[in-house]
Amino acid sequence: MRKEYYLLKVLTPLHIGAGQGLGHVDLPIVREAHTNFPYIPGTSLKGALRNWEINRVAGERKRGEKPSQLEEKLTDKDKFDPADRDILRLAKIFGTAGEVAEQNKEALEKGKEVGAGKVLFLDAFIVLFPVKSAKGIFSLTTCPYVINRFFELLDIDQRVEDVPEGKVKVLNTNGHENLINKNKLLLEEFVFEAEESEELKKFVELVGTFVGEEKKQRIVCVNDTDFMDFVSNYTEVRTHIKINLDTGTVEERALWTEEYVPAESVFAFSLVFLEEINEEINYSREKISYSPPPTFHLGGDITTGKGFVKVQKLEV
Repeated sequence: MRKEYYLLKVLTPLHIGAGQGLGHVDLPIVREAHTNFPYIPGTSLKGALRNWEINRVAGERKRGEKPSQLEEKLTDKDKFDPADRDILRLAKIFGTAGEVAEQNKEALEKGKEVGAGKVLFLDAFIVLFPVKSAKGIFSLTTCPYVINRFFELLDIDQRVEDVPEGKVKVLNTNGHENLINKNKLLLEEFVFEAEESEELKKFVELVGTFVGEEKKQRIVCVNDTDFMDFVSNYTEVRTHIKINLDTGTVEERALWTEEYVPAESVFAFSLVFLEEINEEINYSREKISYSPPPTFHLGGDITTGKGFVKVQKLEV
């Protein structure tokens, strides 16, 4: 078993829904139960990437198949063909339906394993969250809990201490995009005093190459409570309506609000690869390889340009 780590940046507002909301937002985003932080379920990542790969394979001229036809080959036991290298690759990465796996015991004995996918898609947790700043447009905020969680994911033996109330930690006050008079920071309506901290050096190095040199200068570390307030109250909420085609006015009761993770947010996730090996039938060890595309779509509202993300492998 091996792991690969990835950073994911939200390019356009992202909505992965949690169903019908009970609060002031009709369609809220999915959040972690214990932190209330936005996150991206592994099922959403896997489903979006599986759909992208099926469409990519179907788009190759030599196949001349529709995506729905490839989907059938992965789910219909009578159409699944382990001799088809494209289908076998998709099956190994994303898995097949239970009936397909049961039907192809002969393929299993020949070393062409089918069934559950050999790539595990873990949930993506928030790493950086953009908050409006009085100077420099916005800051990329994080907190000690998030940074320590990030280090734990990467198996880095390092920790960041808590931030006192009313303070923020920055790597360097000189040249920081958001600081007023070198040490004051105004995020939304809250004023903070900035202090330099070497604790952030490793974290900024790891995420800095992904967000870019200019945006690296916007990273600030607030305390855990302030960060929870920001991600809870400063997401993007849009109001939608439906127009009656005959009257040109809003239809009755056709008004709703939808919540989005704002653009510039950054998440971290990992892929776990299970090596193919079965000692009972003595076939050789084979490593499964897979890399997500640099950009793809997640969540809903694709026709209005929402949910496009950028992904990059994190070299540790």
